[in-house]
Amino acid sequence: MKINNSAMKKSDHRIVLLGKPGSGKGTQAALLAKALDLPHLSSGEILRTEIRDGTRFGRAVEEYVLKGEIGPEELITTAILGYLERSGFGGGYILDGFPRTIFQAKALAGAFSPDRAILLSVPDRIIIDRISRRLTCTGCGAVIGPGKEPGSAEPCCEACGGTLARRPDDHPDAVAKRLDIFNDQVGPFIEFYRDNGLLSEIDGTGPASEIHSEALRSLERD
Repeated sequence: MKINNSAMKKSDHRIVLLGKPGSGKGTQAALLAKALDLPHLSSGEILRTEIRDGTRFGRAVEEYVLKGEIGPEELITTAILGYLERSGFGGGYILDGFPRTIFQAKALAGAFSPDRAILLSVPDRIIIDRISRRLTCTGCGAVIGPGKEPGSAEPCCEACGGTLARRPDDHPDAVAKRLDIFNDQVGPFIEFYRDNGLLSEIDGTGPASEIHSEALRSLERD
């Protein structure tokens, strides 16, 4: 079925994108944001904005970010919901990277309840391959991937000219541990959305354009 993107403009959807690290949530969120004329809200970018603006929550979150930690889920939840309210994005959004726990899913439902949760389903072995071959700019933090094989000359970041390198937690063993943690945590809040009839699970292993088309089709289903 062909999707008429123009007919879907000016959407009032509230969408959460779910998936493992490296499942392509950022790519699909950007494509959906353009197709539906909705703000793409990355949890990481929201927290960086709070820190940059020096808000009360930003100052509280910063100490954890500087240590490479996520921070207490209550604090992160309050910061993100507060940002949604202050910015006026509660009426329509695409959330990428939030919620991560059943506590956060219930808190979001109580404040700005989503009408669809889209889960990008990708096997662990593909995730490990994707992440272990990607590069991160040491200057601006942009993620480029997949990168060249280890030992080859790495290109520079096109955005800022910074050096591209693999993060320590992007090596296969580290990725596998991150996936174990994610898989342990994800079950309850995936079932929360499934039980409420909001979950659409789609194959996240194909070309980005095909995944995008399937995501749009999922929004037309009851």
